[in-house]
Parts: sequence; structure tokens; C-alpha cells
Amino acid sequence: MKKPSKKELERITVDRKIVEGLISSRSLTSLTKSTGKGKGYVIKIRDLSIEYGYVEFASVEGKSKLFMAGAKPIPPFPEALFPLHDGRSERPAETDKVLEPKRLWVKERLELGWSPQTIFEELPLAVPRSNFYRYLHRQNLMSASPSKNIIELIHQPGECLQVDWGKLFDVVDRKTGKKKTIWIFIGVLGHSRFEMARVVESLDYGTTIEILISMLEELGGVPRKLTSDNPKVFVRKASEYEPLINPAFERFASAYGFTVEALPPAAPEKKGKVERMVPMKRRLFESYSIDDYTLESAQAHVNRKLQIANERKHGTHLQRPIDVFLNTEADKLKPLPPLRYELETIVSATVRADGYLRFENKFYRVDPRLKKQEALVIANSSQLSIYVSGRLLEVYDKITDKFETKACKDHYKESWEKTLNDHGHYLNRAGQMGVHVEKFINIVLARGEGFVDTRVVWGLLTLNKKYENVDIDRACQSALELSQVNLTTVRQLLNLMAKPIRKKSDVEVSSTETKATGGKFARSMSEYKNHLKIVYSKP
Repeated sequence: MKKPSKKELERITVDRKIVEGLISSRSLTSLTKSTGKGKGYVIKIRDLSIEYGYVEFASVEGKSKLFMAGAKPIPPFPEALFPLHDGRSERPAETDKVLEPKRLWVKERLELGWSPQTIFEELPLAVPRSNFYRYLHRQNLMSASPSKNIIELIHQPGECLQVDWGKLFDVVDRKTGKKKTIWIFIGVLGHSRFEMARVVESLDYGTTIEILISMLEELGGVPRKLTSDNPKVFVRKASEYEPLINPAFERFASAYGFTVEALPPAAPEKKGKVERMVPMKRRLFESYSIDDYTLESAQAHVNRKLQIANERKHGTHLQRPIDVFLNTEADKLKPLPPLRYELETIVSATVRADGYLRFENKFYRVDPRLKKQEALVIANSSQLSIYVSGRLLEVYDKITDKFETKACKDHYKESWEKTLNDHGHYLNRAGQMGVHVEKFINIVLARGEGFVDTRVVWGLLTLNKKYENVDIDRACQSALELSQVNLTTVRQLLNLMAKPIRKKSDVEVSSTETKATGGKFARSMSEYKNHLKIVYSKP
């Protein structure tokens, strides 16, 4: 059995209420009030119910006739009680004579997959829309589409912008010869039903943000909420209750001041105002020549169609969306930010074992304990932010020096790494040797010559292996007075002013023994003497 249309379902429901009311002995007047139908229609259904055996005459009570259930039971809902006839649809109209010469033209396009809406819009005749659809039904050129249950979504002015993507068609790139998919990005204001659309060849983050910025600039303001599905450019992890928003898109939303509403998975009916526009936009391209595709011509085609749609009375509020937007909704939008949003780059990177992650061939340090985890890097022209599991870890200034490759903050550095750039330990050690030594090293480090200065510093600090600290400090004082801040001058002064420290022998010998000169593994001469005495004393 064919599923009844929406209008047929309403008629079946009313007819059933009237028949059931007659069986329960309700008067014609009460049935007229409860169903909203005229008394003549109620009498017509009464007569039909008697004719088909659903109701039988019982008795007369005063001026009212009483009925009871007939021999034929009422069929289950939604089966019709009586044959459904639409006299207006079946009656030929004057426009049929106008449409008949185009019958073959209409039939060919229906066979090609065009929808009746597209055919009506491209029809080179001026006829009422309702007459055109009735003509298709009378000629059996189309079948009625089944009714659908749609959640009612009510939005206040300036409350919501619903967005969605839809695939249009595939084309072959003329330069590369490869197939590419053409998409359309649609935005619908929840209150006025004002529509916008952009034809795109990519669904990446940068393209999506540029489209949203252009739509907000077209509106001249920002709605309080943006409703969407769960694409990766908006949501990192979908959830029925608390989705994990993409940090990059969250920053964009914060800059423009709107809330992100990421719908639960598999719930397109919760943004039905834009969801139902996707097949409509595909239908708009049924009359577009795909073989002659260019991005500019496709956008011009959809702009022309949208202008018609926004200036046509909408079926819900029975007003033109453009009028509702300009008169009611435009002044309820938030103002645009004073500066246009700077598009950010967003990439994923894996934390290496040493705590660094790579971005644009440069390396930035985070906690090494996060090794092998996936991080999200969001960067603009001057800074980059690093996120892990939706949590902001670090913000670095972007490395712009071509010869610099790594950036690391002090709290991530190992102790030996800190000494490479921290000169405090040099000065502390120099202070232990003398005030003038510390001053000498401070001047050397201030030259800022990097490794060259470090070699001079270590050369001076290691002089205490050969000379006393007092002598080194006095030599540094003399060098500073001579304005000769170099290691060679200090060494020359020490050779003139100080005596080297004598090293103590590793092995203690008695005053009567000869000092060993063969090293720490050589035996004492006394052992050899004792050995010779034993040998020569034997008979």
C-alpha cells in the first residue's frame, strides 16, 4: 500500500474522527466544532459511512438521529475509510493548454533526474506553481513524495546561524587530468531563513574559516550561536553530551563572540533548517553545465538562484526572508570585530622523545613526558600555541631567523642546557677566586662573542691549578689597569709576579730513603737493599 501524503493523512484523520464521533452518538454540531470542518462536510462523511457500512441508524432522540457501529469494522490507521479523490487536481485547468506543448520537454528533464522545482524555475512559460504541479500529477509524470516528521526549531532574531556542507558533483581538473569533488557550504539564519552559499573545492580549515568570515561580513554582524555537525575543522572529538571543540575554531569563535553548538552524532534533524537546503542546492545545479565548470561560474549560478529564494515567500513564516532579515534580524546581530580575523595555520605534530615537536621545519619544546602523544599546533604570523588533549601547554614566539631551528623555555631545559646561556655559575666561581677575577670575567662575557668568550673564561678559571687565587686576582687587577682584558696578558703577569704551586708526591718516603722516580708502581729502594743483604749473607 502506498504511503499517504501529508494532506491525505490529514483528511484520513478527520474522516476517522467524524465516523468515531457518530458511533459514540455525538451531534453534527459538536463534530463540526471539534474537527474544524463545515457542517456540509460532516453530513457528507455521515452519508458515506452509512453507505460503506461503518455506521448504522439506531434511533431518534428528539430532533437528533442516533447511530451505532455498522457491520463493517473501521480499518486500522492510516488506511483510508473512503476512496481519496482530489476533484481540483483531477479537473483540467486552463494552463494545461499552455503546458501541453512543453510536455515532452518536461518529461525528458524528469527522466534526467531534474526535480519538479528546477523544471518549474527553468520553464520558459509563466504559469502558477500549483497549476504546474497539478498538471504533473494529472499526466502521471511524478509521484507524491512521502511525508516526514520534522522537529520544530524556533529561533529568536539573531540567535542562530546553521551551517552544513554538501557534495555537488565531480569534475576532471583540466590541468592535472585528475578527478576532484566540488562542494557547497551553506548557511541559514534560524529566524529569517535568509540563505547564503559558497562553492568550494576544499574542505580544509583555512577554506572553512574564510567562508565563515565572508558570510559574517555579508550579514554585517555575528549571531549568538553557530550550529553545525562534527567535522574535524570544528570538533576534535564528537560526543552526545560534551564534544571536544577544535581549539583553533574555538579561538575563532572567541574572536567573533559566538557560541559553538556541535550537535550529537547522527542528529541532522536538529539543524533541519540548513539540512533540507543541501538537496535543494544540488537541485539548483541540475540546470548547470558541469562540462563548462569554473569556480566563478558555479558561484555566480548559485548566487542568482539564492537571490530568487531569498526574495520568495517562505513556506513557514509566509514572508520574504530578505525582508524579515532586514526588518527584524539584522539589528539583533552582534557587531563585527574592528579588525578582520587573521587566519591561523593548524597542524598536528607528534611529540618526540626529547620533548620537541616540529612545525614548519622548526622545533619547539614541551614536556618530554608527553612523548609520542599527538599535539595540535595553531600558529599565526607571530606566535604559535601548542595544545594536547584540548589543553593549552605553551605559547612560543614564532622562529623567524633562518639560522635558528629550536626554541625551548627555561623550565624545560636540563641542568647542563641552562649553563650554556646562564653565566651566573661562571661569576660565582670567579668571585671565589677574587673580586678582580670576577670583574675580569664579567667584562669578557659582556662582549657577547659566544663560544670564543667561554674558552677565555675557562682558561682563566683553570689557572688556579697552577697558581694561587691571590696571585691570579692580583694579575687580573694589573691587566684591568692596563686595559688588557685577555688571557695572554694575565698569563704573562703571572709568570713575572707569581711562583707556580709545587705538587706533593703521591708516595711518602722517609728522610733516609731515596725518592722514587719511577712512578707510583715502582718499588722502594729499601726493598732491593734488604733483598741484596739476604742474598749475600747466605754461606
